[in-house]
Amino acid sequence: MTLPRVEAMRAAWQALAHLPACRDWPADYDAVMADPVRMRLVRLQATFMARIATAKAEARSPPTRPIAMHPPCFDRKRAAAGDIDD
Repeated sequence: MTLPRVEAMRAAWQALAHLPACRDWPADYDAVMADPVRMRLVRLQATFMARIATAKAEARSPPTRPIAMHPPCFDRKRAAAGDIDD
């Protein structure tokens, strides 16, 4: 498991600081990181933000290979039984 980078952690801390439930948090990043529960919340937010950014980038990028249109599969057993499509 890779930990989020410091820049991502600071961005997550700033994003959490604007939430009503987190308004009473210390204004200093190091003070927030000293509390294990708050540090874990910041790490979770940083991971969430990274995953959302990755998902958005993948959604904007074109597919890696074009979807090929294949003809319908030839069913040898149906042909041997004499069954034909209508």
